[in-house]
Amino acid sequence: MKRCFIYIRVSTQEQAEEGYSLGEQEERLKKYAEAMEWKVEHIYKDGGFSGGNMERPALKQMIDAIKHGKTDIVLVDKLDRLSRSQFDTLYLIKKIFNENNVAFVSRAEAFDTSSSFGRAMVGILAVFAELERERIKERMSEGRQGRLKEGKFRGGNTVSYGYDYAPNLGYLVPNDYEKPNFLDSGYNIVFSGNLGNKMFSLLQTYFIALH
Repeated sequence: MKRCFIYIRVSTQEQAEEGYSLGEQEERLKKYAEAMEWKVEHIYKDGGFSGGNMERPALKQMIDAIKHGKTDIVLVDKLDRLSRSQFDTLYLIKKIFNENNVAFVSRAEAFDTSSSFGRAMVGILAVFAELERERIKERMSEGRQGRLKEGKFRGGNTVSYGYDYAPNLGYLVPNDYEKPNFLDSGYNIVFSGNLGNKMFSLLQTYFIALH
């Protein structure tokens, strides 16, 4: 008898607007697994979590159990219960399920990666996942360009030395400590000799964040 994990998810908004509860999903999937003669090893529940990302406690626990070889099948009620991101769905299927010899089954769409049709659907999903990724990159680029046109900081993980980012303004503002400190260091180097090596070292220290 094949071992089965059931994964169910509902966001707070979905439950409020559609009445799409965890209990309803669980009941349908238990019956489905019984009809398929699969042994339900565990039911993973993410209540009140969005499917837009993978930051979900039960999903993470399930991934860990899959990597330890504790199931043969992952069963969901609909594809979007696993994720609303095509890119994340493809990642889970190819990098988590397939690489650990686990079949993925979605009841509503009759999606089963253990079948030839299901494997073909993974290829189609990959095309849409790539499209989704490119659209995200385009939106991010457009957002940065828009901020530049408005004279605002374009974003990123680093801020130039001597400045702080003021989120309420959207601009970089001078750091009253760092800028004088840097200028004093430069002044001392100029008048202490060995200008080339010391200035190079100072620039490495203070401007490594510039890009």
